[in-house]
Amino acid sequence: MTDITVENAGYLSGLYSSVNGVQNPSELYAKLRRIAEDLRFGRYVVLFLPQVTDENIRPSIVASNWSSALLAAYDRLKLLENSPIIAGLRQSDDPVEYDLETQGIDRPEGEQSAAINLFLEHEMPRGVYFGCHDKTGRRGAIGFAGDRPLPSPAEMATLHLISQHIFSRLYALMGDLGEKLVLSTREIECLVWSARGKTSSECATILGVAESTVAGYIASLNRKLHAQNKTQMIAIAYELGLISNANVGLR
Repeated sequence: MTDITVENAGYLSGLYSSVNGVQNPSELYAKLRRIAEDLRFGRYVVLFLPQVTDENIRPSIVASNWSSALLAAYDRLKLLENSPIIAGLRQSDDPVEYDLETQGIDRPEGEQSAAINLFLEHEMPRGVYFGCHDKTGRRGAIGFAGDRPLPSPAEMATLHLISQHIFSRLYALMGDLGEKLVLSTREIECLVWSARGKTSSECATILGVAESTVAGYIASLNRKLHAQNKTQMIAIAYELGLISNANVGLR
């Protein structure tokens, strides 16, 4: 994608129509992945801003193509509390960008090298996050990261508009999904235990069923929640109120 000009401003109108046309969250995630590829970013993330008392980032992420290894390491290293990206998004509606190779990162000394090395290892040296909000006023963000240069001012403005539109559309689709969703007792139990960090094997032992049965429940949950993996399944379940930090016992 090049800078938006009069000649290629049709990108925006075409994208607006195509986003409006998606029928479920899975289609919207695919659309977002394609936008990231068009922009030559390798990674995207959609999240609601974590509470200041939250210790882990994963429950706040609604959708992303970040690797599970990156997410696990981020939470294991306790990088959420002092995240300059999250702090910037809380303080302002302006885009928040980073460039680890030229600007470093504003973190306590003991966290700097760990955070930089983690994102460099996963080929995400630069990125930008756009603050968004849903119809209730709840704040979130859509972020893009990779090894391309940071967006130009024209690209930045376009991405800001695109991100807000996608976030609003996702809110509407999630509302529709929540109204139609029906889960069995076993599926809810699998959700809760998975959110507690239990493996499928451990869930099977706890529930007294075969591991293949648990795998079937997880597959069904992913299909019903339009999730691409277990991490996304848990995040969407939090967002829809199917589970909470209280009943999962994360605090």
